[in-house]
Amino acid sequence: MCTALVGQQDALQFAVDELLSSCDCDEDQQMILQQFTDLKVKLACIKNAVDLKAAAYYMLLECSQSQATAAVTITRLHKRLKDDELTAEELCNVQSDLVRTKTDLMHLETHHLEMEALLTEAGITVTHQGTGEVLNIKDDVKKLLSEIESDEKKLKLCLRVLDLNLLLTEASNNLNEIDVVYLDDVDGFSTAVNVSLSYVLLCFAIFFIS
Repeated sequence: MCTALVGQQDALQFAVDELLSSCDCDEDQQMILQQFTDLKVKLACIKNAVDLKAAAYYMLLECSQSQATAAVTITRLHKRLKDDELTAEELCNVQSDLVRTKTDLMHLETHHLEMEALLTEAGITVTHQGTGEVLNIKDDVKKLLSEIESDEKKLKLCLRVLDLNLLLTEASNNLNEIDVVYLDDVDGFSTAVNVSLSYVLLCFAIFFIS
């Protein structure tokens, strides 16, 4: 639309220049110039308003897309954290997604005032489709950040459980090794006792025979 306005302004400038070149009356020239000047001011105001609304629209679009992406990611992570059999690598991937999503949401929260000011200046009011309520992006972002914090707590618990399982597994393996060594020693000791007992019995037999 702005490109069309610029094109129209250029065409109008060309027409005025032609009209002025063919006009010999100074009074008529002044009148034409004044009217053209007033029209240029109006066109500039319209162009500025359109540029402002376009900037507000694209900022709002970027914000909405980022917010929607974050909401989808959080929903997916909710499901992932319900899995009791996640590996350490999978939990690290979940943690990376959480950190990235939280960073994106904090970026949105930081630029909220800037976007709100731009929307106000552009005279744009954004409402929820269906309800008609005024869209409050700041509250929506805070809600998503609250969900992220909840997921971070769940993730920390999952990591602690995983570490505990690793420690228990290691302790169990060590106990099994000790048990095997102990049983080997017991078997060796039993064999030694049996040999000693046989030797004693043999000595007793020889003593009685002699």
